[in-house]
Amino acid sequence: MDEGLKNRVIKILEDEQNQLDGVYDPQSDVSAPSKVTNVTVTPNDDGTWNKTEKEEDSGLYDESVVGKVEQQFEDDAQTLQEFCAILDNQIISFNAQINTLKEQVITLSTEAIARNCWAGIAYSTTTSGGITTNTGIGSTTQNFGNDFSYQEDRDGLKIFQKMAGPNQDLSADNPFDPDDTVTLSASYSGYGYENERQDDGGSVVGTARTNVSLTASDHSGPRNVGAFRAYAGVGTAPYATDTSLTGTAGQNRCVAIASSITSLLSQIDTLRAQREAAVSRTNLNSIKSSKKEKELQNWGSKNLRKKVEARKTKNSSVISAINNI
Repeated sequence: MDEGLKNRVIKILEDEQNQLDGVYDPQSDVSAPSKVTNVTVTPNDDGTWNKTEKEEDSGLYDESVVGKVEQQFEDDAQTLQEFCAILDNQIISFNAQINTLKEQVITLSTEAIARNCWAGIAYSTTTSGGITTNTGIGSTTQNFGNDFSYQEDRDGLKIFQKMAGPNQDLSADNPFDPDDTVTLSASYSGYGYENERQDDGGSVVGTARTNVSLTASDHSGPRNVGAFRAYAGVGTAPYATDTSLTGTAGQNRCVAIASSITSLLSQIDTLRAQREAAVSRTNLNSIKSSKKEKELQNWGSKNLRKKVEARKTKNSSVISAINNI
């Protein structure tokens, strides 16, 4: 190996390394003045002149301003994030209360389904208006309960994950990728560029039955509930898996379940109205749009420093590799 050539290669990398080491250092000891004196001379009526002096901000910047501007980017982004977090936390709190009520609806629904409260499972009958069970060919059951997957209320938060937030990546090549929508939670509070209201749009809480009858006699049986369909009554196997209560006791329990579910649904509607009155997403999203610009400035300044550090690390590795040849 030609040592002269080897040394020239190393010198190229070392020169660049030295330049990178001082890339953010002031290149001059001279600082721009922060204040200047503005002198105004005006003529007087008697032929004399009047001089006034006024000290003003110079508006001049030297190299020391770089760090100050970068700090301002960070401070501005954090201030806006803190402000948005106050509003986000209100939404999170309301949604948590709503979803707690939804869990209670699921608990009651699970019991109603197990007891086969009406509306619930009906069986096939031998005649259109009868109650005798058809056990032959074509015998089926039908669920009149309209059971459905009950989902949480949530805010869908649109966010550039790499730009700001719990998954911020200051070394990423593209701050806009990925452009995600996540559930607004405590870890994402204050971040993102848009909130989207999604009632019944979150994770599944469970299977709900919200049309349980408030009329006690509806839970009695057997009785005809449609052409070739009859209802056996609350607590009657095999349509009910919980047979602990039948007759009047079972009917009263089903009515109590229905009343509780109705009350919970009303409370959910009230909390939703209070949430919307407390936080205007239109205004919040307007603020978050401005916040996004500050977050991008902050990410950009820090990303540049990361690139410089990565370049220095790479050069050190190459110099070491050359020396080992």
